[in-house]
Amino acid sequence: MILKSPVSKLSIVNLFADFILNKIPKEEESIIQVVDCFNFYVIKGKTTYKEPLNIGELRDEFISQFEELIGDRKLTHTIDLIEYDSKLIPVTSLTFPYHRSKNCSYTNSQIKSFESDDSISYDYNFHLKPITEDNNLIFLSEFPHGYSLNQGRLLYYYGKHIFYNIPTTYPVSTLVFELSTKKDDSNEQVFSVKNNSGTDEVLKSAILDVFDFDMSWLENEIKKVDWYTEITNPLDEYDFLKKKIKDFVIF
Repeated sequence: MILKSPVSKLSIVNLFADFILNKIPKEEESIIQVVDCFNFYVIKGKTTYKEPLNIGELRDEFISQFEELIGDRKLTHTIDLIEYDSKLIPVTSLTFPYHRSKNCSYTNSQIKSFESDDSISYDYNFHLKPITEDNNLIFLSEFPHGYSLNQGRLLYYYGKHIFYNIPTTYPVSTLVFELSTKKDDSNEQVFSVKNNSGTDEVLKSAILDVFDFDMSWLENEIKKVDWYTEITNPLDEYDFLKKKIKDFVIF
């Protein structure tokens, strides 16, 4: 995942996507994507919500609330392509990498560079890649921002919760979780964890011994917090995600 500077265009489109999403009741299924095309913003999305939003009014409210981050950028022109009363099926699986760091969505090299210069965004794909606003012609919001909880976002947070519980003595730096809300034909939880060498069956077994994949408590907690914090203070982490499970032991 890209570690984004809060003042970057990447952050602004993510912030706007979550801002619009937060105007839709949490029980609705929604995917909102915002594209910055430099001279106008395109808001594309689907939602089960039936009441059309006034994007013009929301844009003005957004500019007022986040004026300090937006600066002199012009958000005067918007194109609303949101499809209302749509059918969206809840996402039941998600594959996502997590890293041993202060915020497991990002690698230590991303975090170290960001702490040195937070005016730049940093991507990582086996090597660090600084991102400046000259790199792209458009900027598109990205998951999990703009995605409602049942569109993979809750699974993403649950993966973070699991990762933070892995003992620091266990020799891993990056793991890829294949998370699911489903069970297989043997009524076993569908879940996989991979390290650089392949599937880690020992860790997988330890996780399934402790975690029941009941995410209702997490859903309640995440609905209480300010989702904008993930963008305006990207290294901060919600305390409940780091809640320790005392019985988690790896043999």
